[in-house]
Amino acid sequence: MTQGFTTFLKDKRLKIIVVLAIIFSTTAYLLGFREIAAGILVATPLGIFNYWMMWDAVNKERAGKGSTKVVMGRSVIRMVVSVIVMVLALQIVGTHFLLGVMVGMFLHLLTYTLDVFDILTGKKFK
Repeated sequence: MTQGFTTFLKDKRLKIIVVLAIIFSTTAYLLGFREIAAGILVATPLGIFNYWMMWDAVNKERAGKGSTKVVMGRSVIRMVVSVIVMVLALQIVGTHFLLGVMVGMFLHLLTYTLDVFDILTGKKFK
């Protein structure tokens, strides 16, 4: 477990997620959208947790220690948790905060654009 976690902390995508969160929240704050900035900062740890759940499940499956059921189960858990958090953000704080929460939770999806650049340029991201 510890080895897997330390490997995760070295993951390049994790570092990109943190940098994107800082850039996006700072930009939103400087532009006067404090609720959006707060939503990004609050939801980024959840986005990182969502990313870790899938990262861990996929790595276990590749190593032959997991199964497709684990990946599918974690996908469902991610979806349910994300919907609950978005509903709570809308009900408790408001629309701008919800937008920030959505950005924070889905920052890991932006890192997948690097895969597109890999394909287009022929370079290896990892």
